[in-house]
Amino acid sequence: MASRIGGGEGEVFEVTQQDLELFTDNFSQNNHIAKAQYCELYHGRIPQGWKGFEARDVTVKVWVKAAEMSHKYRVEALYQDLLENFNYEITFLKHHNSTTSNLPVLMAFCRVDEKEMLGVIYDLKSMNTLRDFVDKGEFKWLDRIQVAVRLARLLELLHGYQPRYLVRDLSAAHIMLDQDLNPVLFNFFMLTGGVIGEKKDDTPFQQNRTLFGSYGYIDFAYVMTGVWCEATDIFALGVILLELLFKLTVDHHIDEKTGAWIYLHLDAVNLYPLKKSRFSLKERKCSFADKSFEEEPEFNLRDGQKISKLARLCVDGDLRIRPSTKNVVGKLQELQKVKFKK
Repeated sequence: MASRIGGGEGEVFEVTQQDLELFTDNFSQNNHIAKAQYCELYHGRIPQGWKGFEARDVTVKVWVKAAEMSHKYRVEALYQDLLENFNYEITFLKHHNSTTSNLPVLMAFCRVDEKEMLGVIYDLKSMNTLRDFVDKGEFKWLDRIQVAVRLARLLELLHGYQPRYLVRDLSAAHIMLDQDLNPVLFNFFMLTGGVIGEKKDDTPFQQNRTLFGSYGYIDFAYVMTGVWCEATDIFALGVILLELLFKLTVDHHIDEKTGAWIYLHLDAVNLYPLKKSRFSLKERKCSFADKSFEEEPEFNLRDGQKISKLARLCVDGDLRIRPSTKNVVGKLQELQKVKFKK
């Protein structure tokens, strides 16, 4: 039986594992959306009349069971960390429900027999993750720019709270696109600050140095110092901008000699040196925008150059060069096509 937490608009239900199975057709592969860090996502549908609800499409997220990762960590310690971060997410989303369309609205959560099932239900009609879209031709230039603007505004909002939030694991695989191609952040496993407080990096994950973000989005400044800051989130946002421009996922190709991934931010740094050439008085202009964008009537060459420079600044190794979230939002809002859409 579902129990109700709170009352009125924005109330959150506690549901059973059977409810989640009902909504997802027993976690059918046909409803499977993606596997993200420590969780799986499914399309779900609440049937007409369930607990007084009208029929609606939802997104169901379930945490990977600790026992399934026991080859790396002590199960009990890992479970406690998963449970702690599950509770942090509930606290965060209940506090910020309906704050912005770029955070999911939490409808319900499931915590069954402690170690058996952790899950949440979002009031979100999902399409797929941003990672699944970045290399698709039907994901047009203007849609990509709007996604970039909305993600930057979300980051500005989170960084603006006192105490500020840090996402610490921003990636295209952790962003869902809804039916209107609106980006929605759904992974809060490493979120720190705000109503959940500052997390201590002393869990089994951090002790094994495995929980420091997603490959390709990890800021080398953090690797060197072990310190998180707004600039590390900016770095990850810059990588997402590069994915949107290049039409490539962050791990798009592998070095044949070393077998290592060649990441987009390294390509960007090599292709776009920020220092002016001593043989030229003009600032170098460079665009990472894929050539196929030129076939789209909405594509603007200058916008392509501007957002390329912005992305390059975001992934620079010197933290002093990286823009603030406020500056990123400002630069994106100056793009001609963004002005046109207002």
